[in-house]
Amino acid sequence: MGMITNIKSLQRMGIYADRGARSPSLQFRRFNLVYGFNGSGKSTLSRMFASLEAGAPHPKLPDGGSFEVTMDDGSAFGCPTNPAGLEQRLLVFNADYIERNLQWSAARANPVFYIGAGQADAAAELTRLEADIVKVEAKREVAAAAERGADKTFANFKRERAKSIASRLHLGSRKYEAPALAKDYETWKEDGGALLTDEELKAAEDTRRLEEPMPRLAPVTFDKATIGTAYRFIADVCGQSLAQVALDEVQHHPDMLLWLKQGHEYHERNGIAECLHCGNPVSPERRALLAVALDDSVDQFVARLTTTADRLGKLVETTTLMTSRLPAADDLSSELRAGFKDARAAASREVTQLVRQLETLEIVLTAKRERPATPADMQGVAAEAEVLATAERLAANVAAINEAIAAHNQAVADFAKRKDTAETSIRRHFIVDCRVDYVKIAKDLEDATGELKTQSDALAALRETARKLHQQIRTHGPAAKVINKLIAAYLGHGELTITPVDEGYELQRHGTPIAGVPSEGEKTAIAISYFLSSIEADNRKLKDVIVVVDDPVSSLDTKALNFACSLVRTRLEKAAQVFILTHNLQCMNEFRKAWKGKVRPAEGKAQTATFLFIDVTIPEGQQRRSSRIIEMSKLLREYDSEYHFLFSHLLRFVNQPDAYDDHGYMIPNVIRRVLDVFLAFKCPGGGGLPSQLDKLVSDYPDVDRERLAALERLAQVESHSDNIDDLLSFSTMTLEETRGAVKQLFEMIELVDPKHLARLRTLCN
Repeated sequence: MGMITNIKSLQRMGIYADRGARSPSLQFRRFNLVYGFNGSGKSTLSRMFASLEAGAPHPKLPDGGSFEVTMDDGSAFGCPTNPAGLEQRLLVFNADYIERNLQWSAARANPVFYIGAGQADAAAELTRLEADIVKVEAKREVAAAAERGADKTFANFKRERAKSIASRLHLGSRKYEAPALAKDYETWKEDGGALLTDEELKAAEDTRRLEEPMPRLAPVTFDKATIGTAYRFIADVCGQSLAQVALDEVQHHPDMLLWLKQGHEYHERNGIAECLHCGNPVSPERRALLAVALDDSVDQFVARLTTTADRLGKLVETTTLMTSRLPAADDLSSELRAGFKDARAAASREVTQLVRQLETLEIVLTAKRERPATPADMQGVAAEAEVLATAERLAANVAAINEAIAAHNQAVADFAKRKDTAETSIRRHFIVDCRVDYVKIAKDLEDATGELKTQSDALAALRETARKLHQQIRTHGPAAKVINKLIAAYLGHGELTITPVDEGYELQRHGTPIAGVPSEGEKTAIAISYFLSSIEADNRKLKDVIVVVDDPVSSLDTKALNFACSLVRTRLEKAAQVFILTHNLQCMNEFRKAWKGKVRPAEGKAQTATFLFIDVTIPEGQQRRSSRIIEMSKLLREYDSEYHFLFSHLLRFVNQPDAYDDHGYMIPNVIRRVLDVFLAFKCPGGGGLPSQLDKLVSDYPDVDRERLAALERLAQVESHSDNIDDLLSFSTMTLEETRGAVKQLFEMIELVDPKHLARLRTLCN
């Protein structure tokens, strides 16, 4: 059976740098060990393989990402295109597998079935049937996709149409959604009436916008008879004269009447005998003549003119204010506004005209008050017929306005009913408007649903037959025994077991059901044992499968880790292809030592293993970390400790002082790890880095304690660094401080153990 040979392309897949046709081949072989720090992308890599196992992109892979792997026979598989083809051959164990297959809250595992040799005939029939199921599944998937598309189209149509209608209904806290639209369609699907006009639709919307009734409006008052009466009265008054005044002076000089009257009254009131104007004495006879000539009738006539002027002013003011007192069009119900605007505009024009006409009377009346003894000049006064005609037109306009106001007030009284009627008319309008589209889209969905049912029924019949065959070839008991044996081999003890209960398993410790949840290490033991025991289920053969195992030793102690690695390695020895992904250095070493001869076989034998490393860098000019899968460094491949590997990073950093180092972000942590290992051998006993440095200076007098300031600073900044996974973190040290610390570290090692430094340089170069 074929093997995966390379990841040909990799695009937008999380932390990973993109790969393409020009990227170096990863040269996957039968046995593949991939080592990388936590956070370097192992989970993403395992989920890529899991996508091929499922025949569909893994839901936890980055959106928009893609990848493609190539096989040794030249075929290719990947996501999102061409994911199907390896489902029956590829098995992936990772954290997702544990979560998917073990129900820890109920202390149950998903059923594990063991296929006995006695069920061969049933298994052969199942194999044939499963081929038919694949074909019908493909047809059903096509029908399901068509049905989903039609359903989505119909749902979107109803949702968007309902949303559009709702925006016109102004329902407040109520909603108008797709179900309501479907119900309305049933109500009006046969309606043959006309649609609303634009004006009718707008009026209905305006009514729906109102949250409460508009205020009632008072009718406009206007008495056209008042205008004629006032006109005639004023014209009569202005035409009168004071003919009874006997003074010759007044007859010849009527404009002097008020002057004479006021002067006479002033002289009498103040007892003045001489005329204040000419200085001559005023005789008693003259006084008596003035008293008779200027009697109370003059005062009464002048008072009458004043009163008339006041009344005319109020009439002009009242008439002028009529325009401002007319309701605005927006004060009326929306359906009344169009006609009301015309009536209001006409009334405003007539008010303006009438005011101008009344103002001509004001001008004449003002002149009359100044010269009460002389008849007024009426030539500039508007003709009575014109004034009465204006008043008549204004009265007609006011009547039309009051008619609209009455209709508005009735609408206010019927507010709730009008809102309901407006809502119904809007809903009906849009249902009738979209009816043709609704019918077509609904029919498309009906046809698609019918086809899906046909294929689903056929598939259900095949699956029911397959289910019965599965029941014949699957049993729990033997599987539980296999799993328990594997758990004991994995953990190195038989304390933890599983026992079949109904359709699952009960977890026991020393034969007693456990209380609570097992430890993380025990979870991993149960899960991987379950995984290993199910590899050959469902007619699979170990020699045909590709197995991917991501960190099989989570939370295990050293002793159990050795057992676990040994179990996984031996159980998968005959698999078609194996991938081991780990961040655990000891786990990596276990597989590295076991497969070392497969990487560097004896002369004449083919290489069957590949050791790879997930290298995390920050490329020049970028801020984010980036991972690449590369060949494992010989310093990791040949040594059990990461000391040599980390030292090589420091050496490269020092040898290229002016070049950008894409591993520069982790150098402070690397310095600390190398320093810890070196001092652990040179100054054993602990006490912390400052104490170790003091002891080093004491043992090696040539070492200048003051020159170790950069390393002292390192102890303060990087005190958290205690394992290789900390190489993913970002340091607060500056580049200058980092270079100074590396320089001091190398100078210190040179003084303390020059041979050690020389040998390390030789190894790393």
